[in-house]
Amino acid sequence: MDLSSVIRKGHPIAFAIFIVLSLILAIIASAVVANLNHHGNDVTNLVRDSARFMVFTGWWSVLLGAVFLALFVTGIGGVFSSIASHGIFILLTWIFWLCGSAALSNAVGNSQCTNDENADNFIRDCDALKAIVAFGWIGWVELTLLLGVILFLAAKAFRGGRGVQDSLA
Repeated sequence: MDLSSVIRKGHPIAFAIFIVLSLILAIIASAVVANLNHHGNDVTNLVRDSARFMVFTGWWSVLLGAVFLALFVTGIGGVFSSIASHGIFILLTWIFWLCGSAALSNAVGNSQCTNDENADNFIRDCDALKAIVAFGWIGWVELTLLLGVILFLAAKAFRGGRGVQDSLA
């Protein structure tokens, strides 16, 4: 069964969705970190560092997702648009999204959003942090699905006598 046409249509759609999710996450996280930096150290290190890591994760995903999309669409990627390189990029990015989302979920999960700075568990920008967590988990789910597809294609390539250095489609 030849999946080339499905991959040629599905890859740009899947990566475009992932880039948009990453861009939303990166913008929200960047705004939150800028606000946290402006107001000093009134949050825990876990919140501050997790939010900063999500800034990195978001912009990493936007940049490299766009590169992989461009290489795939133009067909000039060679080894950089292979099954192996997609697998490495998606696995590493999957780990980033999992770690960042889990850490930030732990940091803000039990906090109440309030404007009262004297309340217990007060976190500045709590709603925005929870939005980062939500987009983080949504992106992680998409990456999990993409990783499954890559593993399926790698197994199919091995069974067919090809290597993972071959292109996706």
